[in-house]
Amino acid sequence: MKNKKNIFKNNKWNLVIVILGLIAINIIASFLYFRIDLTSEKRYSLSPATKNILKNLDDYVYFQVFLDGNLSPSYKRLQKTIIETLDEFKAYNKRLIKYDLIDPAKGKDEATLRNYLKELEYRGLVPSIDYEISETGTSENVVWPCAIVTYKGRELPINFIYSNIPGSKELLINDAIENTEYKLIDGIHRITLKEKSKIAFIKGHGELDALEINDLALALQDYYIVNQITINHQLKALDEFKAIIIAAPDSTFDEMDKFIIDQYIMKGGRVLWLIDGALADMDSLQSKPDILAIPNDINLDDMLFNYGVRVNKDLVMDYHSAQIPVKTGQVGNQPQFSLFNWYFFPTVANIKGHPIVRNINDIKFEFASSIDTIAKPGIRKTILLSSSNYSRLLNTPSIISLNFLRIKADRTFFNRSNIPMAVLLEGSFTSLYKDRIPDTIAKDPDIRFTEISKPNKMIIVGDGDVAKNQVAFRQGKYVPYPLGYDRYTGIMYGNREFLLNCVNYLLDEADIISIRNRDINIRLLDKRKVEINLAVIRTINIVLPILLVCVAGVIIYFFRKRTYR
Repeated sequence: MKNKKNIFKNNKWNLVIVILGLIAINIIASFLYFRIDLTSEKRYSLSPATKNILKNLDDYVYFQVFLDGNLSPSYKRLQKTIIETLDEFKAYNKRLIKYDLIDPAKGKDEATLRNYLKELEYRGLVPSIDYEISETGTSENVVWPCAIVTYKGRELPINFIYSNIPGSKELLINDAIENTEYKLIDGIHRITLKEKSKIAFIKGHGELDALEINDLALALQDYYIVNQITINHQLKALDEFKAIIIAAPDSTFDEMDKFIIDQYIMKGGRVLWLIDGALADMDSLQSKPDILAIPNDINLDDMLFNYGVRVNKDLVMDYHSAQIPVKTGQVGNQPQFSLFNWYFFPTVANIKGHPIVRNINDIKFEFASSIDTIAKPGIRKTILLSSSNYSRLLNTPSIISLNFLRIKADRTFFNRSNIPMAVLLEGSFTSLYKDRIPDTIAKDPDIRFTEISKPNKMIIVGDGDVAKNQVAFRQGKYVPYPLGYDRYTGIMYGNREFLLNCVNYLLDEADIISIRNRDINIRLLDKRKVEINLAVIRTINIVLPILLVCVAGVIIYFFRKRTYR
């Protein structure tokens, strides 16, 4: 009996020590912050750029997340990811990050709900239709994979899913999950910008029109004030812009406009050149048996050569290419189309190099040209994009027809590899007009002629169509698709992210690039195996926990029996 009392007494003190220890650990933990992320890609760890943005907040940032209510399992996964990411934000900056989860339909009658949803759309949120197929049938529900971020009285919409892109719901949601941190921190970055820089698309030389650059311009407007400008010999036409984009010009630049662009560069202006070395019209090939690809002579060769590159008058052919629809037959009055790889539309894949191109989707080119780099003192050259190991060059002028589809894809034909198609130049550039203009112009105070630039950078891409979004004609009007979306195959290429990264990098905004390009692997269950083994999985989930509890109970019973014997 005495022995049992001693055992009880010892156990009591052990219990007290354990409780006091737990209290002490909690008190210490309240003053210390640490989290352990055991995933290989550190998916539950914030990137350094995200931490930097959160650290520099000077006021409250409040998120209203509208993805709540009657959700399918797929959307619940997205909801969970959003909440976990916001909790990570709060863990890093508990004082200034706040959020609420809102069910748009909760507590509202039909009329009130209709008006409320219209208000959400007016505020920039885009709903999605959630189709769910189960054993009992198909259900359809409107969900809002969106949020509104508020800061200092301003608000900004965040849409996690591109609702105007057709495709598998799972693919769209997985893409949204991968980009959750970027979407949320990008919202903070944009709403806390004290002042937006001005950038401009150049017009007046046959560049892409407003409809063709619609999606790129909208994406850039999140970060910059975007204009379209015609130089038209005005010396100060470009002075207010931090960067300019020259997208697919097809007519000549005169010397005056070239001089203005040159001096813009000498004074620190950044340029994204999207230049076709040769011209070929795919639309014409739909109605003709062949087309003529011709050199694109726009009087920029000497200028680009002077800075350190040459865009060649050729076309890159690549075995790794996008597909086009080709008429292969007719059933009744309906033409039948099949998809074939079109070697003139290279797709650049497996990009792991420079931050501009790291971890983004394949980039689609259309009738792209090769680029040579020229040795220039003080200029550092970085190849951003190259063709695959199975590529070829076609010099122009040349006839192009659909007969190229019949070419045998072997090494004897695709005899080139890693042909440069996009190049970054960094350093101090020398003016094209150094020692070429009279003193009266060089010394004119209105011109302020500069021979050598301060450290600067520019990007040259051998294709103008890389910035061109596809367009559909619906209900009597033209509707632009998102940049990079291929309406024939349903593939979303990385053109938008690539060009956003280009402009961000040119304007020294590398932080947001690193978040946008972060690589998160989503490990999904095999749906087919789940369906086949559904009964087994359910049985294991129900029976196994009960068995574990029973086994634990038996072990504890025998342990106590031995202790008190």
